[in-house]
Amino acid sequence: MKQNDYLLQCLALMALFAVSCKKNIPHTEQETAGTYKLNKKMSVSTPAPSGYVLAYEENFNNSVVDPNAWYYRETGKYTGGFNKRENVSLVTQDSIGYLNIAYRDDVDWDNDGNNDISGGGVISKKTFGYGYYEARIKFYKGANGLHESFWTHGMGITTGETTGTEYKEAAKNDLVPTDNKLIEIDGIELDSYMNYGKTNFWLNRPACDCPAESTSAAFNRFSESYMDLDQWIDVAFEWLPNTVIYYINGVERFRYNYQTIAYSPMEVWLSALANTKWSTGGNPEPGASMKVDYFRYYNKPILTNIIGNNSFEVGGVSSEQVVSWVVYDGIYNNSTTDGVRVVFDGTAYDGKGYLQQDGKTGTNGTTSKHLLNYIPNGTYRLTAWVKKTSGMTSAKMEATNIGGTNRSVDIPVAAEWTKVTLDNIVVSSNQAVIGFSTTGPDGQSLKVDKVEMYDKRFALPDDSGILISDMGAGYSEAGTWSNSSLLGYQHSASRYAGVSGQYAQWNPNIPSDGNYDVYLYKIVNANSDPQSKVNITHSGIVTTKYVDFTAGTSGWVFLGTYNFMAGTNGYVRTYYNTAGTYARADAVYFALPGTGAPL
Repeated sequence: MKQNDYLLQCLALMALFAVSCKKNIPHTEQETAGTYKLNKKMSVSTPAPSGYVLAYEENFNNSVVDPNAWYYRETGKYTGGFNKRENVSLVTQDSIGYLNIAYRDDVDWDNDGNNDISGGGVISKKTFGYGYYEARIKFYKGANGLHESFWTHGMGITTGETTGTEYKEAAKNDLVPTDNKLIEIDGIELDSYMNYGKTNFWLNRPACDCPAESTSAAFNRFSESYMDLDQWIDVAFEWLPNTVIYYINGVERFRYNYQTIAYSPMEVWLSALANTKWSTGGNPEPGASMKVDYFRYYNKPILTNIIGNNSFEVGGVSSEQVVSWVVYDGIYNNSTTDGVRVVFDGTAYDGKGYLQQDGKTGTNGTTSKHLLNYIPNGTYRLTAWVKKTSGMTSAKMEATNIGGTNRSVDIPVAAEWTKVTLDNIVVSSNQAVIGFSTTGPDGQSLKVDKVEMYDKRFALPDDSGILISDMGAGYSEAGTWSNSSLLGYQHSASRYAGVSGQYAQWNPNIPSDGNYDVYLYKIVNANSDPQSKVNITHSGIVTTKYVDFTAGTSGWVFLGTYNFMAGTNGYVRTYYNTAGTYARADAVYFALPGTGAPL
């Protein structure tokens, strides 16, 4: 970390947490029950990265697992063992509770006359989106055979990972999506008898009609040098558009930049599996278990669309199942006949897929809903592109459960794709349900594509320009970049690098061939590069500019007008160029000529 950035961050931490300015030394946390004992729980509480606010916390201090918050992970044989709710309990020690997921080998679960090995786990009933995920865990480190993990992954009626049919029944009653299996982020997976963990990022199904992205680059092993399994360990990961950052005890240990645009809020899993599939050579000792002190989720405003599967591209083909959306029509278990589907027929507004919602004679109507939990409170703008036939009785775009008055807008009859907007949605409940409701006879329809919901504290994308922020969709890095204490556009976080050969890149998705004005947000600082190299790649041509990041004031710099072809082949790239200084990266804006940079 650059000296100025580190000093500023450290001074802030001193004020908040009474720590000294020594790197990687966590502060002591005082709980209501007293200070953690080192032989019980590690005296570590690592603050979330700058800007995050605690949105959800589970301390496991009750006598039983909260049935309103968690499913049990309960299956037949998987990885060689069963998963059973009987192996999951809440334990209180020294007045502090924790989740205990035990290994057992003393029960004949399948009644074949032989005892079986088993583990278990819990799965959150609510979903969580972009943000910072944290769990304090005491891993079992004895003999092979216990696969322990903290991760996020979508549920579905075919997942088979819940207490009996609980999730399936909720889906059949139109309360949760029939399919939410899109992304898997493994904050840590750890097999007992190995003093290290591993991370992963998986796209579990095609995010679009496009080549599958390799997940091998996301695989990483946490070194034993900072994985002391005799202690409680603070495990965390930060999920951002195009990036996942993995932490151990508050220190960033790995970063994965993914390119495929795939997003939907997912459930959180805490599990310990009896494992003979990936681990051989012995069984855990009696009493072996994975212990979890707490799970916490933090959010912060991010300049990105927060609607999952917003253009209905997931799966890459037409389907009667709408991934990550709930279709409500008041009819039990009719997900394949509810009149709502994803269509790939070459006529979509954005990408290749869109949602079609048919009229149904003699019913009370249909609503396609997307559930947003634990989002930052604030004012939002919701938009979508629609087509509606003239015989549809009514059609509305809605925002409900927002904490105040529900909002809606009527959708007009439209033979061509038409944009509808619901502006100034005030969310005060940290949640929202976004819906499209219709009533009408058979033969009528509403088509929906490119649903977007943005936080209005940022300048929003519009039809005149494309804004790409650091850590946003279209942004990528090469080499080692770090968070800076210097603020960028709209007081957002920025990035910096100080080693030769590193660069940051902004790739817009240009809607049509044409000329675009290109602006770079410059962050001025005395330690910045006075001769920062900026390449603009446009229609197969590379134009080089040099920008002085030490002069003037922070703000937008006009780089010129360039012709770009439709698609994502064009980009802006800024390099570390001058030895002894720091390259800066924040935002780039591509505007229609003459419309100017955002305010």
